[in-house]
Amino acid sequence: MNRTTTSLLVAALAIGLGSVLTTNTKAQAPNQSPPPQKPVPVPPKPAPAKPKAKDIEPKVLSAEEMAKRAKSASSLLNPTGTSDKYSEGVPFLELPPWRQTTFYGIRAEAQRIVYVVDCSGSMEDDACLVRAKRELRRSVEGLQFPQQFTVIFYNDGPLMMPGGAMRTVDTASKDGLTAWLRLIEPDGGTDPRAAMRTAIGLKPDVIFLLSDGLFPDGTVEDITARNKNKIPIHCIDLSAGLGGDQLKRIAESSGGKYAPRAR
Repeated sequence: MNRTTTSLLVAALAIGLGSVLTTNTKAQAPNQSPPPQKPVPVPPKPAPAKPKAKDIEPKVLSAEEMAKRAKSASSLLNPTGTSDKYSEGVPFLELPPWRQTTFYGIRAEAQRIVYVVDCSGSMEDDACLVRAKRELRRSVEGLQFPQQFTVIFYNDGPLMMPGGAMRTVDTASKDGLTAWLRLIEPDGGTDPRAAMRTAIGLKPDVIFLLSDGLFPDGTVEDITARNKNKIPIHCIDLSAGLGGDQLKRIAESSGGKYAPRAR
């Protein structure tokens, strides 16, 4: 063989030997496990559909169920071991809204309400009259139809709300009260007798009587004698008890409440 043929044979043998070695190496390699696969995420279960408002049947509560719920709410607001000094004897949360009224923290059950409020000269001290007007607006604003009300201021005599009678609770009456209150200024003495005669004659369910000082002699006896039907007279004492016991006696004789308030 010539040199060229020999070179070709050597090259062919080298290529064949390389293929055999490669095949043996692959055969002798240990078995390898396939690469781990990523877990396929599971989609979350859809939340159950909420019932639509139109699909919910309204539940009509009986009077007994309503009373139970009111008592439950009352126990939450007034836990055992505490007391509400303004609501003794009045199951306030069980009353319909149009029978509820409050004035200076005194709660009462009433549909016809008369406020008799001191506007004497001493009510200018410590802005007592300003605070009384504010509390009047707040109290009347909380009334609801078919409740009725009127306001009588007094100093040496009565100053009755325009119209001279009980007013139906509506926007016109509330706006009228607000406008009238701007005209009331502190002046004069402290004599509620004529104002209370007018208030009692209107035959309300309750009277709120507010004062900051002493009344003339005989005032308690006059009011007690005229209040034959024992209309509850709830008395607010802005002198915090320093004006004597007249308001306390008026409240006790009528079955009302007495509430001293700081000036």
